[in-house]
Amino acid sequence: MKPLYDFSSLSVNRTLSPRDGMVAPDVPEQYFDLGRRALELIHFSAELCDKPHYPDILDLPCGHGRVLRWLRAHYGYAKITACDLDRDGVDFCAKEFGARPVYSEPDLRKLDFTAQFDLIWVGSLVTHLSQARWLATLDCLVKWTRECGVIVFTTQGRTVTSLLARGQKNIAENIDKPALLEEFSRTGFAYQRYFESTAEADYGLAVTSPEWIMRTLQRYPDVIMRAYLEEAWGMQDVVILYKKAGHYEPLLGVPEMNHAAPAAKPGFLDRLFGR
Repeated sequence: MKPLYDFSSLSVNRTLSPRDGMVAPDVPEQYFDLGRRALELIHFSAELCDKPHYPDILDLPCGHGRVLRWLRAHYGYAKITACDLDRDGVDFCAKEFGARPVYSEPDLRKLDFTAQFDLIWVGSLVTHLSQARWLATLDCLVKWTRECGVIVFTTQGRTVTSLLARGQKNIAENIDKPALLEEFSRTGFAYQRYFESTAEADYGLAVTSPEWIMRTLQRYPDVIMRAYLEEAWGMQDVVILYKKAGHYEPLLGVPEMNHAAPAAKPGFLDRLFGR
């Protein structure tokens, strides 16, 4: 994908942790490409939202700095908070990139940040959460964002569901694909726990349609959708939100998220999976 901006002159710390599971040994540059792409999208959000500076930034989940290293290089002045369940990743980001370390919780509502953020980057988090946890996470993100702040988060949308429906291999081989696609076709949201995940961990694949995202945002009259970009971060879609108190009147009812939308066309999934 063509770069949105030229960040070739940035001096980026390319130190990698040996415990960074995001690095593919056969294509190591892909790791840095995705980190740079995230920075491009964040810079794009700054232009969309007229934000010349992001003094306080949260990277959640930070991992071992795939994106945070680029944030540090571009926003050298910023106070960046690194937050993740992976404590080794948080410690690495604190040591290598001068980030403020915060160990995350499975239930984000247990996190108590003492201040709000100008920018929150959330790369590939809600893509793994059940609907209840998905919605609770967005509640937290909005709460943690200060007035005129920005949230940039990624989702799995029509791209991954289309690939699954076409029989593409090596994408989520450890879930019940027919069940995922059937639910997605009915409601616009679907979640399937990974076979190896426990009920306590409850970690899997969540897919969301653009329409479902827009209906969900009716919950927040203080949040403006600035952009929805399909296939903007690898296969993932990117959502850019801007927080502005009282911007909308809550004229539209908040949807009951567990109610099913109209059923898919009869026979579609039967034909797809040979049933």
